[in-house]
Amino acid sequence: METCCSLCQGQSLHKFLDLGRQPLANKYPKPSAFKDEKFFPLEVFFCEECKNVQLGEMVPRSIMFEDYYYLSSVNGGLVRHFEALAEELKAARFVVDVGSNDGVLLRPLKSLGVRAMGVEPSVNVSKLANDEGLETLCAFFDETSARRVLDSHGAADVIVASSVFTHLDAPDDFIRAAEILLAGDGKLVIEVEYILNMINQVQFERFYLDRIFYYSISSMKALFAKHGMVITGVEPVAQHGGSLRFTLMRAAAGTEAPELQDLIETELQVLNTAALTDFGQRCRDLTEKLVAGLKRWRDEGVKVAGYGAPARLSTITNFGGIDSELLPFTVDDSPLKQGRTSPGAHIPVVAASELEAFRPDVLVVFAYEYIDDIRKKTGNLYDYYMPIPLVELKAP
Repeated sequence: METCCSLCQGQSLHKFLDLGRQPLANKYPKPSAFKDEKFFPLEVFFCEECKNVQLGEMVPRSIMFEDYYYLSSVNGGLVRHFEALAEELKAARFVVDVGSNDGVLLRPLKSLGVRAMGVEPSVNVSKLANDEGLETLCAFFDETSARRVLDSHGAADVIVASSVFTHLDAPDDFIRAAEILLAGDGKLVIEVEYILNMINQVQFERFYLDRIFYYSISSMKALFAKHGMVITGVEPVAQHGGSLRFTLMRAAAGTEAPELQDLIETELQVLNTAALTDFGQRCRDLTEKLVAGLKRWRDEGVKVAGYGAPARLSTITNFGGIDSELLPFTVDDSPLKQGRTSPGAHIPVVAASELEAFRPDVLVVFAYEYIDDIRKKTGNLYDYYMPIPLVELKAP
């Protein structure tokens, strides 16, 4: 358990949320593996000095990526997101995508004729990309792998890390590796889930053991300043409940974005101990309402199923004590997850075809930011509930 801030080593850590003991959220066990599941405390802290939010327990990264079940390319919204990003990068000479998953960004870059490669630590997922002809180095991104890419391909003028940076237990090591590989005038593009959006929208389920740090603009600025880098651009992107895309450069090559200070002043109105303590209570209240609703539907004979088995499903179900009695199954479009169960709560994960046989009255949509795509896929036949926040969308 951390006793000081892992980013700035400050001593002013404040615990504002305790989500109990949780399993690894991106592991989807079969019944034969239930006995081997590991659980860890999921406690969330705020550093009053650098304004960063972080977990108290750091689970070794190595055990998370041996077998990985998240595929970006099965999500239509993410595919469109990375196609748009590829368009923005089409003038680049050489792009390295860190945490490239199954090649969701490499694919459109290749079609645009941009020289690119991925660095991806999960063995099974990187194999999918390589089998498709999307060059991917199966490794963690560190100084060794950065030098390996540099020696074989030359310096990168763009390094991308989308929804990767929050997973790192040693972000300083990542930055040092990026400095090795990045051209002198190169750009580092990092997309992170924005803690301010998580707080404002009560997205507590986005806290899970895979993600250690939950960055603010303040903490990103402080972290990269230690390495002589500046934030030259910051813009909101819709992915993962509301993220920020940071563009960073060496201070000698770029200048700080002029809007940065105003953005920091805005976020500090929410990122304080009092507001975060209130957020913790709202998380507990919201979970109680969700569980009460599921129990009421069960008692009234309403047929309920879930849609989506993202990692955050694990946080919601384990914190709320939601099991297959309250949620018989959840649909997920990833073939790697189908036929398995959700972590800890062991809710079956099935293909969408199961909906035709079961005919639920209500779908609880856990991948709620993609509700429009999901309603199209399911024919808009059900009453849809988005659990965070608790919102009902009636079928026409």
